[in-house]
Amino acid sequence: MDSFILEQIVNGIITGSMYALVAAGMTMIFGVLRAINFAHGEYYMLGTFAAWWVMSHLTSEYSLAIIGGVAIVSVIAVVIGRAVMQRLVGQPFQAGVLATLGLSLILQNVVILAFGGGYKVFSGGWIEPIELGDFGMSQQRVILVGVTVVVFVALEWMVRSTRLGRSIRAVSQNIECCQVNGIDVEQVVRKTFLIGVAIAALSGILTGPINVSIYGGMGESITLKTFAVIVMGGMGNVRGTLIAGLLLGVVESLVAGYIGLQYRDSVGFIALLLMLMLRPHGLFSSKARF
Repeated sequence: MDSFILEQIVNGIITGSMYALVAAGMTMIFGVLRAINFAHGEYYMLGTFAAWWVMSHLTSEYSLAIIGGVAIVSVIAVVIGRAVMQRLVGQPFQAGVLATLGLSLILQNVVILAFGGGYKVFSGGWIEPIELGDFGMSQQRVILVGVTVVVFVALEWMVRSTRLGRSIRAVSQNIECCQVNGIDVEQVVRKTFLIGVAIAALSGILTGPINVSIYGGMGESITLKTFAVIVMGGMGNVRGTLIAGLLLGVVESLVAGYIGLQYRDSVGFIALLLMLMLRPHGLFSSKARF
């Protein structure tokens, strides 16, 4: 295989891993709430800024910043889960759209007011190069792919083998039946939301050293790309989300390499439009949730 094509595919897998990692949380939230979380990209952004703040003010250790960043965003998720997300149980789809869009604007502007609207430099991470065949890349990129695989394996184990996982699957299938049988649906929603937000924050922290520059509006494009991924993978299908995220990342990378970088971001939106027109249920059945 041509080395240039191989390099684009590898870069696409790295980017797709980030898409899949963020989308995993969004698709889990959709599975239990039947609502698209349009603020999901902001939790990715909050994770990046939280880790940047920890490294700037508390410690210079990136490994500690990962823990601190996820912990900070998890506390925010607990508050929002109780104040907003659990109240969306059983509400019309439009209520979830309006609530999460409002949260997106609030979180974005809070970060801009707190840290300014300019770009910040995310210094840190495991940036030492390693050789993979004929080309090299930073350790951070390899770790991102590895963490994505671990997270999806852990999610698969959780939803299949734990009480919380069985509750999530039950709620995703029939909320009313769960309420009748004594399952605390609101608690399941809060815990699922917390897991989804923590994964999004972790993705933001791991890609911070790769992106280098961070800013308050960086979550918008992530939300739109993530929405395209979950539609392609089948709404609520976690395993389909992984494949769709990797597929989108590889196609974007090939388009950027062969056609032009300026066309890269259009790939996700074109894929979303085609999917909605030709196969609205996605590449994988939405009935195969979790």
